[in-house]
Amino acid sequence: MHDLGDMKNWPELQALGLLVALSGNARSIGQAAAALDLAQPNASRSLRNLERDLKVPLLRRSPRGTELTVEGRAVAEWASKVIEAYNTLYAGARAIRDARAGTVKVSASLTVAEYLMPHHLTTFRAAHPKIDIGLSVENSTTVIDRVRRQTCDLGLIESVSLPRDLNAEVVGRDRLMIACAPDFAQAWTKPITAEELAKVPLLVREIGSGTREAIDAALLDAGGVSVAGEYGSNSALRIAAATSVAPAVLSELALRDDFRAGRLLPLPVADDVDLTRELHAVWSNNRRQSPGARLLLEHMVDSVE
Repeated sequence: MHDLGDMKNWPELQALGLLVALSGNARSIGQAAAALDLAQPNASRSLRNLERDLKVPLLRRSPRGTELTVEGRAVAEWASKVIEAYNTLYAGARAIRDARAGTVKVSASLTVAEYLMPHHLTTFRAAHPKIDIGLSVENSTTVIDRVRRQTCDLGLIESVSLPRDLNAEVVGRDRLMIACAPDFAQAWTKPITAEELAKVPLLVREIGSGTREAIDAALLDAGGVSVAGEYGSNSALRIAAATSVAPAVLSELALRDDFRAGRLLPLPVADDVDLTRELHAVWSNNRRQSPGARLLLEHMVDSVE
């Protein structure tokens, strides 16, 4: 075990750097300060403090300038080894950081991957071009499983309930819509209550998806969802709903183009049907986040309105 001594009396690295500069090409404190991009008054103060702390005369001042004493040259020689060791430490730490930040493995639920990640990836890569993002698309249950098994750095889910064994942060907000073909919408002239909606056969995502969990939770007290069909993709749900099979339950994000084109219409729901939800990033609390994963998480959190 290394003896660290009294850390309170350790000299400042900046002062040691000035001393090394004076032992080399610098012929004055001003030149040494310029080499380290310091203001001369700060450099002079730093060197005075170093002499005081070491209790050794390091500098000889004369009308011709400032030069090192014999003792100062010896200390400068030792200081150069400290500077070299610090540069090795810093370069090594930076290499580890860059290696860990190089690729961030993200597992995202379908809605997040399709409608939120393209924008995030574009803006993030513009800000951090050296960090690559590897994206896999799963349902929310599989995303959570991958985070637990630590086969991805960050998971993005739509689930209403959050795993207690994982860290979580809100990265977006969303709401579900009940979308149907225009001819189906004509039968509804007022907002649908939870009890009424529970009796309407609906096209829904598969069990394990965050969208399915959200509609199940919204209609739980009204008797649960009446399932007309289960689909593993948002596109299949939209197509089926447009052909008047039944209304579909999907994220507002996934339905914008269909609503704009008039292929589907939103059914109004009453206040007792809560279809709002938060989108979360989740990550393991047994694994330290890589710098890249942390940067991506901060980027997404900052974009939440």
